[in-house]
Amino acid sequence: MVDTGATRRVAVAQGLMTVEGGSDRYVQGLGRPLRLVATGLRPIGGFILRDGQIEDAMRLEGRAEPDVDRLMRVGHPGEATSLGLTIRPVAALGEARALIVLSFDDGADRPEEGFRAEIFTPLAVFDALSSAVRDGRAQRLSIAAMTSLWVRESERDAPAGLPVSWHLGLDAEGRASEPARGLVESLEWQPTGVNPVTAPAAIDEEPEETTTDLLARIDWSLKQIALVLLFLLIVVALK
Repeated sequence: MVDTGATRRVAVAQGLMTVEGGSDRYVQGLGRPLRLVATGLRPIGGFILRDGQIEDAMRLEGRAEPDVDRLMRVGHPGEATSLGLTIRPVAALGEARALIVLSFDDGADRPEEGFRAEIFTPLAVFDALSSAVRDGRAQRLSIAAMTSLWVRESERDAPAGLPVSWHLGLDAEGRASEPARGLVESLEWQPTGVNPVTAPAAIDEEPEETTTDLLARIDWSLKQIALVLLFLLIVVALK
């Protein structure tokens, strides 16, 4: 591992990210979701006074951990043992989608505890989840999201049943971790003691680069552009 305190050149070209001094290459758009399991959710209420305006600070907070896969940072040692989770309602999203931001807090006491996940949901979803939390029906929350996280190029064709290591990318100077963004595909909650139902994983026999794969990468690039626009809407809505 290279010195994490030094400036390193980070290059992204043709969907591949490389870091000066490192031998690994990283890709996005793997076509499989990041899965997290959250517990200890609790409602937080209150208001924030900002620029002469009152803002509702209602949210849910808890802890989450990767389900099967690993969550790491490009160019830095260690992996996430748990993530601080915050779920917020955003009226600007309408009823069609929920968004997720994954980041790293450099001020954390221990590096493995610096990972954060923030989810922005439509009001209807937030209200239903909040009600379930208060009633004790959401002691376990399963989250699946398609994100802009990176994986090593060697893991790009990993079969669906094989765990992979997701990574936060690096900024242009190769020092700080850059946030990853994505679309939440599912939020499923249940009381403690109920085993989640999971479908058997399909195993790909001989993955090959096909025209379909190339089109999927182009589609992922377009989705990333759409995500940037959506998060700009969130920033405007929260101001």
